Amino acid sequence: MAAAGHVTRAAEKLHLSQPTVSGHIRALEEELGVVLFDRAAGGVSLTHTGRLLLEDAERALAEAHHLRDHARALSGQLNARLRLGTILDPHYLRLGQLVALMRERYKLIEVELHLAVSGIGVEKVKRRELEAAFVLGEPSDPAMRVVRLEPQRYVIVLPKGWASRVTGWEALAEMPWVLTPPEGRINQMAHELLRAHKLAPSSVIEADQESIILSLVAAGVGVSMLREDLAREAVANGDISIWPQGAADTVLSLVYLVEREQSPEIRVLRRAVENVWKVKVSEAART
Repeated sequence: MAAAGHVTRAAEKLHLSQPTVSGHIRALEEELGVVLFDRAAGGVSLTHTGRLLLEDAERALAEAHHLRDHARALSGQLNARLRLGTILDPHYLRLGQLVALMRERYKLIEVELHLAVSGIGVEKVKRRELEAAFVLGEPSDPAMRVVRLEPQRYVIVLPKGWASRVTGWEALAEMPWVLTPPEGRINQMAHELLRAHKLAPSSVIEADQESIILSLVAAGVGVSMLREDLAREAVANGDISIWPQGAADTVLSLVYLVEREQSPEIRVLRRAVENVWKVKVSEAART
C-alpha cells in the first residue's frame, strides 16, 4: 500500500477486496502499537513511523521469500526461468560462475543467455523479454533497478602501424570505425568523444562483441574503442596499439525492473551476483 498510495489500487494489485486490505492494515497497526498510514480523501501516505519501519518490513519480507525459496530448493521444487541479457565476453561477466552457482542451489531453474548490446538489453528488460541484463552505463529510467558492478575505462585502439596516420582528432574521424550498433554503449562513447571535437565517424562497421571488434582492429579493418585491460593485453601481444589522446569512463551494471525485484528468478540472480561479484545487491541497487 505504501507504493500504491491508495487502498483501492493496493487491493487491485493484491487481488483482494478493499475492506480486506484495510482490515489487514488496522490489525498490523494494532499489533505493532503504532499508526503506519495517514488517511485522507485522496489516498493514504506513510506516517513518519511508517517510513522508519518500511525498510525493516522490506527486509523481513525478503528474508521470508528467501526462506520459502530455500525450502523449495531443498525439495527440488523451485521452478523458474531466468532470461539474462549478456554483453562483452562470458569470462569477463563471470557467467560460468553465476550459472553454476544458481544451478547448484536451484536445480530446476532454467537459465537462458541472450547476447544483446546495452541499449537493446535495457529495452528487452522493459518489454519483459528478458528478466535482467548486463549493460554498460546506468539507465536513468525510474522503473529500472541498476546494480553497479565495476567501473570501466575504454580507450581508443588502432591497427598496429596506424599511429603515424592518425595525428589528431580529424584524422581519427576519417578512419573507418568498428563499433557496436547505435544502441551499444561503445558506439555511443565513440560518438560522444568525436562530437566534443565537432566530428563524427566517417564510416562504421558494426560488430556486437568485443572479441569481434578486437579481431577486426587487429586485422587492419578500422579503429575502435575497447576495455582498457583487454586493449593493453592485445598491445602486449603485438596485435594493436592504443591512441593516447582519448578515453571514456563507464560502469558495468546489472539491470532489472523494480516491480520484479521480489520474483523468484531475480532473487536467485541477486544472491548469485552477491557471491560472485562480491557486491551487496540489496544496498547497491538503491544507490
